[in-house]
Amino acid sequence: MRKIVTIALREYRAMVGTKAFLASIIMMPILMGGGILAMELLQNVGETKQRKIAISDQTGEFAETIQINAKQRNDTLAKLNGIGEGDVSPGATREEYFIEIIEGEVTDELRVELSNQIKSQDLYAFVEIPATALEPRQSNYASNGALESDQTTEDDLENIDEIRAVDEDDSGKIRFFSQSSSLSNARSWIAQVINETVKAKRLNDIGKKNNVPELAILVQEASLPMQVVGMGLVEKSSDGKITTNKGKDTLTAIFLPMVVMMLMFMVIFMASQPMLESVLEEKSQRIAEVLLGSANPMQLMTGKLLGTVAGSLTVFVIYLAGAYVMCIYRGWTDKIPFELAPWFIVFQIMGVLFYAAIFMAIGASVSQLKEAQTMLLPVWMLLMSPMFVWIFIVREPLGKLATGFSLFPPATPTTMMLRLATGQSIPWWQPVLGFILTAIATIFIVYLAARIFRVGILWQGKSPRIGEILKWAFTGG
Repeated sequence: MRKIVTIALREYRAMVGTKAFLASIIMMPILMGGGILAMELLQNVGETKQRKIAISDQTGEFAETIQINAKQRNDTLAKLNGIGEGDVSPGATREEYFIEIIEGEVTDELRVELSNQIKSQDLYAFVEIPATALEPRQSNYASNGALESDQTTEDDLENIDEIRAVDEDDSGKIRFFSQSSSLSNARSWIAQVINETVKAKRLNDIGKKNNVPELAILVQEASLPMQVVGMGLVEKSSDGKITTNKGKDTLTAIFLPMVVMMLMFMVIFMASQPMLESVLEEKSQRIAEVLLGSANPMQLMTGKLLGTVAGSLTVFVIYLAGAYVMCIYRGWTDKIPFELAPWFIVFQIMGVLFYAAIFMAIGASVSQLKEAQTMLLPVWMLLMSPMFVWIFIVREPLGKLATGFSLFPPATPTTMMLRLATGQSIPWWQPVLGFILTAIATIFIVYLAARIFRVGILWQGKSPRIGEILKWAFTGG
């Protein structure tokens, strides 16, 4: 036992007593949360673009309305220092729209000229609103009335091709010409203004026919949405007092579980990855042979694993302290799920032992780092697998996908913490069963890794094939 403790202390000091450890502690959160940090830093750094848009309105109903709305929008952006409704995100390019109305008919020659102006950046886009834009059109088969009943006749089926042709015809549609028309914010904004204008006009026409002159205003008032506030569950305390928990806001509900998941991933990554390099270095420089003169392979591997676990707990404490200080500064202390800390530590220890043992076995099996890349790929896929489906697990933490992933030992530490951080009532037996399954799997993996380590650490020459490594694991030689 004394030898194991000595090796563990040596491994712990080698892990946390270097400048590389300090650098990785600082860099990992930046790499993992760089997007959020960038949004925070670029909150007011966004660029303002002036977009000049030409509009040909053959209906005579929309151009002036769009021009007025553009001026109001620009004034609002100026008053709010460039941050207003319609921006994609903080720090994104903000757009001011300046509308130029084209009189007369648009010819092909004029389209070419306007396109050349867009290429030379004298113009951002031009819009064509045809004279038939306000005419009623059959946009789909349901609008023909054929699908309003349960019975569809043969004549209806024969009209499908004709209706589809009407829907695909662009002659009555408004066209937006730009070099980035598919992703243009201006296109979406113009479409919104036009649709609101058309809606108001149609309602006014219906109101005049039915002698209800203020129909558009009445419909707008009747369409005001009701606010639905998300709340937590109602609980009764031991003294009989009933309390209603306030529900989490959307950002907290989504990103808090993600932060917990990423913290688990970073701790396992930072603790396990150095084991590969440490074992490989000791093997290539024949240091392992000297160490094996004082301790047997099992003692050496056990000491290394214990030192790695101690190092991972140090990483966790540092990150937890840093997160707590940041939350105090931000006023988010009520959002920190301190009750999850015991589960986090338990699953962290299991995850570090599981993956560190695998990395040690791989390091003992190869002679050069590049030879380990092929073996590392499936291991990384196992470790990162919860990240591929984390959003589905957050949305349905009690679903079959979430439950299955959290009971799959290689993914249990990350996925179970992701589920617990959602705040939903996970059945008590699932974390317990996840811990038991992970503990069994960890013991099994450590046992196989120890057998590989015992043979591989003294192996010299050509690196063994996968089949030989598996033979070491299951037969011991």
